[in-house]
Amino acid sequence: IPLSLEVPNSKEAIIFRIDANQLVPWDTIQIADGVLKTELPLDSSGSTFYALSFDHGASLRLGIERGDKIKGSVSLTNGITDYELSGSDLSERLLAHYKPLRQTAMLMDSLDKQAATYQGLENAAEKNAELFTVYEARITKHRDDLKSMIEEEPASLANIFALYQSAGSFYLFDPMRDSTLFRSTSDAMSEANPEHPILKVFIQSAIR
Repeated sequence: IPLSLEVPNSKEAIIFRIDANQLVPWDTIQIADGVLKTELPLDSSGSTFYALSFDHGASLRLGIERGDKIKGSVSLTNGITDYELSGSDLSERLLAHYKPLRQTAMLMDSLDKQAATYQGLENAAEKNAELFTVYEARITKHRDDLKSMIEEEPASLANIFALYQSAGSFYLFDPMRDSTLFRSTSDAMSEANPEHPILKVFIQSAIR
């Protein structure tokens, strides 16, 4: 599957294939003139996932299927990856799931900086409580937005990664608390992708 990404200020990318139980190093590619060009092999499952890590700190996840032709761009802002791409339904779904995570990461970075300015103030506890209220509201919206996208396309294998998203150390979904969502989504994914190895591991670990 052809891949072409504009990656300014980066000279090297490490590409891993995401297997059912591990990340498998696939290749290290030198980036010439700010453009990463390569061909990603598709395995027998028909839907193959890759993780890309760039030397300037950006990272992203791709999902490829037959007929894909991916083009896009990658950048890094304040240590947070920003990317756009087209030409792959599965990768575009992963991107859609990533966008609310990026917004949450940006907010958390901003809140951390604000909290640092409150140190030593008499009303620091009160101001930090206000920041926590903002954080909680963002987490609720992040979770609701992601849940809506999962329910919109329950058969997409991208949902496996969405259901394990976290904001810092806080997981947005829990297999026990959100058992109905996990079960309905896994049923839809299983019907569309009955033999996919990553899905099999997901079902074994997350569905009670």
